[in-house]
Amino acid sequence: MSTEARGSPARGERSTRSGRPEYAGLTDLELVAAVETDLEAFGELIRRHQDFVYGAAMRIVRNPVLAQDVAQDAFVRAYKALPDFRGQAAVRSWLYRIATNLALNAVQRRKEYPADTLPESPTDVGPEREAMRDEMAAHLRSAIEELPTDLKEPLVMREYGCLSYQEIADELGLPLNTVRTRILRARRALRGPMEDWQ
Repeated sequence: MSTEARGSPARGERSTRSGRPEYAGLTDLELVAAVETDLEAFGELIRRHQDFVYGAAMRIVRNPVLAQDVAQDAFVRAYKALPDFRGQAAVRSWLYRIATNLALNAVQRRKEYPADTLPESPTDVGPEREAMRDEMAAHLRSAIEELPTDLKEPLVMREYGCLSYQEIADELGLPLNTVRTRILRARRALRGPMEDWQ
């Protein structure tokens, strides 16, 4: 491996400090392949993406301690699921999906729903309104889960992850217009299931 590969990019620098320098120049997919014979390759994946995964969880749960728990759980789930990972999506996007699903589950369990769910939740305080909000959030979550993956993924990244359209396009490796179209189609697809909550 060349010295240039080892010295670039910044994520490689972090790896050199706390992981094996030879992993610094490998792609994520090469690291995934290496995990089978060397667990430290997965350690490099964690170092490379831990801040991103934590940030994704934090934007949803809005609680630093809970976000840290979600991020740790996401990497545990990812490690267990590695044998089934086929590289059809970028590793970063795959980790994002895992973290987002876990964060949404955590939010639902704690009933700390994000303020930007679609459609808007009732804002009045009181047991009846709170029960209605919880029911609507659960219904919305169920409706989102029923969406095709190609529509659900960009919608969740936009509405729960607060990523820009360009960031989503970069993460998914899609043209910007395709991302806009899929998010629009996803929102339209939710109108029917959420009609009673409008």
